Amino acid sequence: EAAGAEPSAALGAMLREAGQLGRQEEFTRLLMDLSRFRPSFASAAELDKAPALVRLSRGETGPALVCFSSILSIGGPHQYARFAAGFRGRRDVWAMGNPGFVAGERLPASPEAVVEAQAEAVLRETDGVPFVLLGHSSGGLLAHEVAARLESTGVFPDAVVLLDIYSHDRDAAVGLQPGLSAGMDERSAGQVPVDDTRLLAMGAYFRLFGEWRPSEIKTPTLLVRAGERLFDWSRDDGDWRSYWQLPHTALDVAGNHFTMMEEHAGTTARAVEDWLS
Repeated sequence: EAAGAEPSAALGAMLREAGQLGRQEEFTRLLMDLSRFRPSFASAAELDKAPALVRLSRGETGPALVCFSSILSIGGPHQYARFAAGFRGRRDVWAMGNPGFVAGERLPASPEAVVEAQAEAVLRETDGVPFVLLGHSSGGLLAHEVAARLESTGVFPDAVVLLDIYSHDRDAAVGLQPGLSAGMDERSAGQVPVDDTRLLAMGAYFRLFGEWRPSEIKTPTLLVRAGERLFDWSRDDGDWRSYWQLPHTALDVAGNHFTMMEEHAGTTARAVEDWLS
């Protein structure tokens, strides 16, 4: 889609139809394939415009929080607005969109390309000040990978905070799809219109991170789990909560996968603040 072109919603209508036919997974695979034909970048240097961080909260207490958007079509800095309100007057909170979700932007050609671009953006914005990398849902995988990249260059975040992450497990991904789809449908009329650009971007990120496995990091990690069940999925031991296979501290908060960042966002922010303090 050229910049300035009217956003097309043809794929959205097809996605809804696929959902009604019970063929959502099939259509998602099609989005993944179609996304290969959008212009892409192989390294941060090829980007016309680096990923921008949006400031959502201002405060004097360190470290600052840098939030990573989910790779769903409804993802973006807006998903942290209510969460960031819990830190106003206390901490700086920044949020970053993922390249390719806005018309005219290139998509990453590889996981490394987006992680490199986002790591550079974090360093530019924080400029030597201590920071924490945070991601809700699939935004957590980007927060974690940017931490791994920064560590490899000798820069260590104060912490990584993962809010209800599931994205690294293929079995979970299949079990979560119906719940995620329903949640996306409910929210697609929200702050961002879900157009073809966003759906193809989601397809591209699903394709790039479909086989993702987290690399080990030294940065302390907090896993914040939704206390209310949303997805019809559980591990072999019957536990349905978000989990993380690398060393971490875990705590549970009110709400489900989505509402923990909506009506319960204040509680989630307090839990993160208490742990950081």
